[in-house]
Amino acid sequence: MKTKVKIIIGLLVSMFMVLNLNAQPKSEIPEDNKTKMNWANADTLYTFQLDEASNMWIYFQREIRRFNEKNIAVENFVQTYQLDSKTWVNYLKINYTYDERGHQIEEITQTWDKGFNNWVNAQLTTTVYKGNKKEEILFQEWKRPTNEWFNVMKYLIKYNDKGSENIVTVSLYNGITKEWDNYKRFVMEFETDFTPPTNVVAETYLSGNWKTDGKYSMDYNSRGDKVRETRYTWNQSTKYWLEALQMELVYDKKGNQIEYIEKKYDVTKNDWTSFNKFTATYNEQGNMIEKVEYTFDRTTNQWTVVTTFRFTTDNKI
Repeated sequence: MKTKVKIIIGLLVSMFMVLNLNAQPKSEIPEDNKTKMNWANADTLYTFQLDEASNMWIYFQREIRRFNEKNIAVENFVQTYQLDSKTWVNYLKINYTYDERGHQIEEITQTWDKGFNNWVNAQLTTTVYKGNKKEEILFQEWKRPTNEWFNVMKYLIKYNDKGSENIVTVSLYNGITKEWDNYKRFVMEFETDFTPPTNVVAETYLSGNWKTDGKYSMDYNSRGDKVRETRYTWNQSTKYWLEALQMELVYDKKGNQIEYIEKKYDVTKNDWTSFNKFTATYNEQGNMIEKVEYTFDRTTNQWTVVTTFRFTTDNKI
């Protein structure tokens, strides 16, 4: 089995999300509940993948954490398993730095360079706080051969008078003018002062003005967990919102997310069409121990298993 590009990381949201300039700032608008992996207070988490041909569990990757004297994770690195050589190979590493209040202020992502046989800088994320609230997040890339950090993107975060995050402005760095250019803006709308935002309006900066181009509408259950997010694009000519993407989230009685379904809007049928989902199983401590990923087969109108993963601190299943 060839090592997949996709890496399952227990503590990290994603790799290089910021480099996708069309990505919404997921860290700054309501997120899907982050699942707790089955670390069981250990420093190594193994991921096994079910090999359908042999019906056996085989190594996929392992994630290793290191802690400081306050028992806070300061390093997290991932190794992938090579079946042909039966060896672990370095893949990705992230180091974290915190201020005296325990806020994460720096995150350095490195990738393993086989040619240099060493870790190579890739991305630096720096967060500035005002009190306990994030005020600015700066993303930089490592440039070679000059070996320096280069500005890429910046989030500026504002809050309403109730202390809720309500505007995130995304700026891109212009390497020619050495200035920050407005790029995207996300404006949160709230039904009450005590609930998460029910709408996020996405705007793009064009010709000196903010132009509406998208919207995210959220529904929540009684616990405040997001159960549905519907994304729309704005049709400028018809002045109408067009359905684009919908995510449904299902939880068990303990609040663990046990299912996630993605749907695309089919204009030919004027209806939502399923295309991806996953289901998750948890132990008594609320840690995810298994995840099954599916894709929707429109020919058979059924879900087809893509792959199955198990997570454990034991190096055997």
